[in-house]
Formats: sequence, structure tokens, C-alpha cells
Amino acid sequence: MLELLEPIAIFTHVARAGSFSAAARRLGISKSKVSTQVADLEHKLGVQLIQRTTRSLSLTEAGNLLYLQGEELLRDAEQAVSSVHNLNDATRGVLKVGISQSFGTMHIIPALPEFMARHPDLELQISLLDHKVDVVSEGLDLLLTMSEQLPLGMVARPLMKCQFLLVASPGYVAQHGNISRPEQLVEHNCLVYQGEWHEHSMWQFKKGDDYCEIGVSGNFRVDNAPALKSAAVSGLGIVYLASYLLEDEIAEGTLVPLLPDWQLTHNLPLQAVYPRRKHLAPKVSAFIDFIKTHISSPPYWDAKFENLYKQRK
Repeated sequence: MLELLEPIAIFTHVARAGSFSAAARRLGISKSKVSTQVADLEHKLGVQLIQRTTRSLSLTEAGNLLYLQGEELLRDAEQAVSSVHNLNDATRGVLKVGISQSFGTMHIIPALPEFMARHPDLELQISLLDHKVDVVSEGLDLLLTMSEQLPLGMVARPLMKCQFLLVASPGYVAQHGNISRPEQLVEHNCLVYQGEWHEHSMWQFKKGDDYCEIGVSGNFRVDNAPALKSAAVSGLGIVYLASYLLEDEIAEGTLVPLLPDWQLTHNLPLQAVYPRRKHLAPKVSAFIDFIKTHISSPPYWDAKFENLYKQRK
């Protein structure tokens, strides 16, 4: 078994990098050694792991299974080495974090200098993402995501639940009129988030025992929440957005809340997602704890909407 550890590690780097040459460069060894080790591994296991062509490679079913296990093996080895090297300061090394793009830009990136000041020996690598993420294949230690779906083999720690606001520009309201019930939205131009994996065109509302879900439509759809906000500010239509995007616009009056006495019940939690393992790396735990404290409960941006939330029934 021991003689398989090195070729499994090399194969995992090949699968991760997508080529023999890139894996060789990252490992600091020759391409021929990488190729030989993978071929020997296939021979010893009695299965084909990689489909090779002149221009690309792809994993077989067996190769994909071994790759997932190999990633776990490398992560466990890195954690073991890190734990021994960093007994006095467990937040050394590299921490790779993926963050939902709009939320990360507005509310996480500005707080990171404080985190780095607390952990000067930690190198932080941030990826601002706006697509469906495979934590393992993208080499992340942690993903902060606005998603209800938990990827297979991952652990999710909820950090907060988003509040939502229904808003439009004063100009749009003046031209098209205000609304008093959600059903009236079908008469208006509604701006819809439409991504590769999700379309938010069913808007949920609750007032006491009265619950409704309204199918909306309009002439503008986009896969970026800040772009929806910009379209609303310009007077294009009505939008259903997370409150973390709106504190400046509401304060400045460029967007005004609609249906203030209705709760918007769309479920969109912020979750810290990481691979399932026996022990969470201290640097990952430290980052999660910092972000949870930074956001606070309720989130600091929602304090500006306290009077508005009190109207909801």
C-alpha cells in the first residue's frame, strides 16, 4: 500500500491540473516521471484512470473516484504536516476561500485587513465566484455561498439568513403607481435574476396567515444581483433583492421599499461550506468565526432597516 501513495498523489495533481505538463511544473518533477507514475498506477490497480488524446485528457469513472479520494488524502496529509509545524500558531500557511461575488465584494473583502492583521503568518487566497462551485476540484479550503443546496460530501455551517426587500425607484413609482398587494405585481415590469442554475421569478410574500407566491415577468433578466439593482435605480422596474445590497440606496432615496407591511420569505442562507473531515483545520475555523462575528446577528446592515421590519406583520 505504501508504494501507491506517491503515484496516487501525482495522479491527483494531474487530475487537478488537467494535464501532465502542468502537474509536473507544480510538483517540480519531469513530465516523463509524472507519465510513468500514472501508467504504473494504472497497471498496479488494473484499471484505466485517464483517457488520453493528443490535446486533452479526461478521467474515467475509476479515475474520478480515485481523484476524489486522492484529494482527501492530500488534504489530510497537508493538515497533519500543518498541525505539527504550527503547534504555537495554527493559522499559518495558505487559506483558499471562495466567496459569492456580490456579497464578498460588499461585505467580506473590506473586513479582511482586520483578519490578516490578527494572523500575519497566514496567506489568504480569495476567489470571488458567481457560478456553481466544486469545492474540491477548485482546491478551496472553504466556500462562503448564498445557496440552499449542499454539495455532496460537504459540511455546511449556517452563518445568517438573508432578509429581502421589494424596491423600485421613485421615478418608476411616480410613473406606474404604487402597489398595496403582491398580486398587483403581475401588472408591473419586474426585474428577474436568471442564472445558469437558478431563476428567481416566483416571489414569496407573507402577512399574518396570508401567504402568496407570485409568478412575475418583465423585460430584463440578468445573472448578477448588483446589475438588477442598477436597473432598478435607473427606473426600469421592480426588484426583489437581499437587504445586504440596498443599505446605501434606501438611505439615499434612490430606491424606495414597496409592500412594507409584507414579509418577503424567500430562503437564501449564507453558509460556510467545507469538505467533510474528522477535524476542521484551525485556519478554516478561525476564518469562519471571524466572519460570523463581523456580520453579527442580526447582520449589521439590517440595523438600518429596523423601523421598516417592524411594519411587517
